[in-house]
Parts: sequence; C-alpha cells; structure tokens
Amino acid sequence: MAIALSIVEMIEFAGYSLAAMFAIMNPIGAIPTLVFLTDGYSKKEKMITIRRSIYMASGMIVGFVLVGYYIFEGLGININDFKVAGGILLFKVAFDMLQGKTSNTKLTREESQEGKQQEDVGIVPIGTPLLAGPGSITTAILLNAKANTIPLKFSFGIALVILFIISYFILYFSSSIASKIGKTGTTVISRIMGLLLASIAIELITTGIIAIAAGI
Repeated sequence: MAIALSIVEMIEFAGYSLAAMFAIMNPIGAIPTLVFLTDGYSKKEKMITIRRSIYMASGMIVGFVLVGYYIFEGLGININDFKVAGGILLFKVAFDMLQGKTSNTKLTREESQEGKQQEDVGIVPIGTPLLAGPGSITTAILLNAKANTIPLKFSFGIALVILFIISYFILYFSSSIASKIGKTGTTVISRIMGLLLASIAIELITTGIIAIAAGI
C-alpha cells in the first residue's frame, strides 16, 4: 500500500513539475522568435540551432538545480524567502503572458534585435534567456526544494527530461506549428500558460508567507 501511494505521489509531482516548467519555459511562445531569427537558414543550420538552444536551456536549468542549495547556503537565504520572491517574479511573467506578450524578464526588445545579428542564436537569445530565463531557473530551484525525498527528486528529474524532449520537438516543428496556429494561436496558448503560471505563483507566495509567519 505504501509503495503504491509513493508511486502515485511520484506521478502527481512529476505531472505538477512538468506543467509548471512547461508553462514558464513556454516553448510554444518561443516559436515566433525562432522563426524570425532563423529566417534564411538551411534545414541543417536550423536543426543545429534548435539542438544548441535545448542544450543551453537544459544545461542552465540543471546546473542551477544542482548548485541552487549551495547558493542559498552561501548567501544565507532562507528557502521560504526565496519562495515569496520567486513567486512574485513568476506572477510578473504570468501577468505579461496573460496580456499576450513576452515578459522582459525573459527577452527584451534589444536582445531580440541583437539576436538576429549574432552568430549562434540557439545559445542566445533562444536557449537563454528565452527558454532558460530567470523565471525558468527560479521555478526549477523551487520545485527541486519542494521535492524533499529521493523518489520525488527522481520524479522531478524525469519531468525535466520529458520537458526538454517536448520542447525540442515543438521547436523542431516550429515552422509547421507557426503556419497552422499563427500569431493568434500562439498568443492564446501563451495566455493559458500564463493563467496556470499565475496560480502556481500565488501558491508559492502564500506557502512562503505562511512558513515565514510560522517561524516568527
């Protein structure tokens, strides 16, 4: 019975983590930028760019997940304080997504314009900060902290792997997706992701405040 319960908890946490990370990374929302920046690329060049963007995003997120605890320890930051601050940041991103625009915490107009001139747009700005920006990194660190057992951490790891695979295929078929759903479809999906992300942000803020208040 305990094993079955543990498996259910692992599946639920993996689903929650995947939904949260997918909402904040929003690879569908990255499609217009990718199509614009890779305009004129050969198929091979575009595939290289997509792979590099996923490598960069996954490396950034996994790297911060592994060292996030030690950063907190070194700076003397309490995880509950980080939940509140991180929740506020995520709510800002979610609010921008609900308005149908890319948050400037992920990609500024200057970065988008400069990206067109850069030699490898897969690394900057697509890999980071568009996919792996402050919001994605913050969410990953908080979810890893929430996974307080080895099975849950394993579930979180599986969720990240699935996330990167899904993101890769979304970017791989970016041209087809863009032609089918268009700018309007991308905006609608981003708004739905924004609503989900806003709910997660509120949860982080409230749980962080409750924990801080309980410790006073």
